[in-house]
Amino acid sequence: MPVTRQMIFPLAFYKKSKFHGSKGKWNYRIEKVSGDEKEEFLLTVWKGPFCYDATKEEKTTYRYPFSDEGLDAIVEQLNKLPTAQ
Repeated sequence: MPVTRQMIFPLAFYKKSKFHGSKGKWNYRIEKVSGDEKEEFLLTVWKGPFCYDATKEEKTTYRYPFSDEGLDAIVEQLNKLPTAQ
């Protein structure tokens, strides 16, 4: 099942919280990070089954603008994850 924009909450949620989700065997975390006078989304993706803190698998990270367009790009990236692995 593809990830939709409605599944990952509105922009205001990320001002105070991180979001954890999964798609098939993949887990992901979306969070707001600040640096160089700008805010960004940090998307971290890894193979399950373990949570972010417990996984020993390699994690891949992506950065996006902290905006609605950034959330749209995150949805697009998550839907590019392989479904069978």
